Amino acid sequence: MLEMIPQLHLRLAAALIAFAPALGAQKTTASTPGASKTGKAQIAGVVVDSLDGRYLSNADVVIDGTRETTLETDSLGKFEIDSLAPGTYQVGVFHPLLDTLGIVLATQPFHIGPDSSSFVLLAVPSAATIIRGTCPVQPDARGKSAVIGHVNDPETLQSVAQAEVSVAWTELEVSKEFGIRRTSHLVRDSTDRSGAFKICGLPSSLQATLQARRGSTVTAEIPISLGDRPSELLARTLLLSPLDSGTKVGNAAVSGVVLLEGSSTNRGSRVELVGTDIVAMTDDKGEFAMRNLPSGSKVLLARHLGFGAETVPVDLSSREQKRVVIKLPKFLAIMDPVLVTARRSAALDKIGFSQRKKSGGGYYIGPERLENMHPNSVTDILRMVPGLRVRYGPDGDVVSSSRGGGSGCVQYFLDDMPYTEIAPGDISHFVTGGEVVAVEVYQDTNTPAQYARAGAFCTTIVLWTRFKIRS
Repeated sequence: MLEMIPQLHLRLAAALIAFAPALGAQKTTASTPGASKTGKAQIAGVVVDSLDGRYLSNADVVIDGTRETTLETDSLGKFEIDSLAPGTYQVGVFHPLLDTLGIVLATQPFHIGPDSSSFVLLAVPSAATIIRGTCPVQPDARGKSAVIGHVNDPETLQSVAQAEVSVAWTELEVSKEFGIRRTSHLVRDSTDRSGAFKICGLPSSLQATLQARRGSTVTAEIPISLGDRPSELLARTLLLSPLDSGTKVGNAAVSGVVLLEGSSTNRGSRVELVGTDIVAMTDDKGEFAMRNLPSGSKVLLARHLGFGAETVPVDLSSREQKRVVIKLPKFLAIMDPVLVTARRSAALDKIGFSQRKKSGGGYYIGPERLENMHPNSVTDILRMVPGLRVRYGPDGDVVSSSRGGGSGCVQYFLDDMPYTEIAPGDISHFVTGGEVVAVEVYQDTNTPAQYARAGAFCTTIVLWTRFKIRS
């Protein structure tokens, strides 16, 4: 809970939470005896977000009955308007959360007389209430939680119908009876004519990804999480561009700041738009900017040497420039207990590392060997790989191949994403040896299809870090 809501408001909100054309309560009070008479009236109120247990700030409040009067709630969800003529009014609230939920929040019309004040309380329904009104009964459901929302075009904001929306996650069980059991889950729904989707029957305490797809267009895999309550609800609008997902440029832009925990400077962090070759570096204040980006729901990935990597979802559109804040925690190496090791091994199975290692088509270094090496840098690891040459460069140790047609070129994949060095050797500025969990190295024709680039005959180095292989 972000803010403590007074118990009076909570009790009132609980009484109001129900699906109806109007959700709200209103109380009119006459002026205090002895107060000056103006003949005017006042409307004040508060908007409560029962879904997340907080006040709904920065919501637009429209007073119907005035000349298009629009207010905005403050940080405590409050609003107030004075000097109104006596008459009949209706209060409505607009907010992106309500649009995503598909909820209309408004009072019934009410009358206020001269020299009187009317207090209005409006409440967003709770998660359990919304789920009961939205999701069908599923006797075999894995839980009582849900993810609902809409899919829109990022430029026109028009609804996208018949888009497939999916939530994917992996369950891991460890026991003496069956050892390690990993089960992947994928739940889908299709958007209706209004672009709405609902994915119900999800378990609580869930770490998953959310994605929308239609034809050849697809959003990024947006990380999502559900809390520990029996009924958790996540509301999310996804922006799905009509352009092919291979499009790497557009008219969208994003700026922001990367903050390094405990550091005196924020300079030198690398921020990339996942799925593209677009990379930006932060200045002394940690500021960065990216332009000419493709529209849609994407993910930014930030890295800095000695700090944990972090991702931030961002909804890009040429309609407005987005602003983000990314905080990178100080990286701490921790000795893995048995359970964590089991989870890590299951994660390596999931990404296909174990299967590719059994095929024998490349050179593989697993977690156990890396722990015995105690590497400080990525190049400390790669020096041990046959067929690779490491030499000093102005931006760090440069890795090249001593095989394959004499070109010596090397291409990197970092946590399954192409990594393009801004300058030769700069990968060591963004990944420490202690962060690396597994390594794959392939020479030319032995490269698996998912890591082969058209027209490129280079040695391929695939690095897996603790960011991807979470323990």
